[in-house]
Amino acid sequence: MDESTAQTLLSRIDTPSNPELQQLQQQAIDNVEEVLSDVGMAYSEELCRRLSYTYYYDWETDDPDYVLLVQDPGNLQERHLSELRPENPLTGNWTARKQISVYRAYGQSWLTGRNADFSERFFGTLADHGLISLPNGWEDYINSGALYRDFYLGDVVKYRVDGFGSSAERSSYEALLEGELKALDPELIFTFGGNAWSALRRYTYPQPVESTGAEPESIMSIHGVLHHIDNPVNAYVLPLAHMSGQVWWRFPPDEYISQLNKAIKIWKSS
Repeated sequence: MDESTAQTLLSRIDTPSNPELQQLQQQAIDNVEEVLSDVGMAYSEELCRRLSYTYYYDWETDDPDYVLLVQDPGNLQERHLSELRPENPLTGNWTARKQISVYRAYGQSWLTGRNADFSERFFGTLADHGLISLPNGWEDYINSGALYRDFYLGDVVKYRVDGFGSSAERSSYEALLEGELKALDPELIFTFGGNAWSALRRYTYPQPVESTGAEPESIMSIHGVLHHIDNPVNAYVLPLAHMSGQVWWRFPPDEYISQLNKAIKIWKSS
């Protein structure tokens, strides 16, 4: 994705023209204001707007072949606020890349914090298959920013809302995600959780690479079954159960990774 496309996408997320996305963003802004008010942090319209979404792509450093797709950024947490200090790049005349560095820090703490067990196994498995390189371990890979050079972290819906309907999902796909995928032209898209997978199913019509008896409506059933899409890009799609602890530990982890291993082997031979 070139700089012009990335800058345009960021602008469309920051100030959406689609009425449905405007409504979603306003809901997210209201949620952000409530969190900031509860912790006694001073806030402005600009800060709340920029905290209402996330965007991780740095056009000067990143060249990802893979996409990590989740449903949405999740609710704003107090841990996010500590990463704004001592300077706050989400207000004032900071560059867009400086603003994006805050979102990247959010993604890094998300993967190395409560999802650390998942990250260690997931990225370690990809390294075993040669998809990525971990010369200094998985934590350094994430915290150094090398993660973003290999992976584009994206959301079906870009805003921090507690839920959304099918109409808002369609608007998000047509206004933002479809263009993202076209600009990225990834080799492999990892979807995490039932909602991200369902959204991609509705709009890209993925087909399994090998015959399977897995039920596509159930993420626990379709987990690890490699698919292919022709539209909006020619790419492979790998649906995976969510990495959150309540799913990761219930799966259990060894089975989760075993199916990931199998899918990567099929992908490499395709």
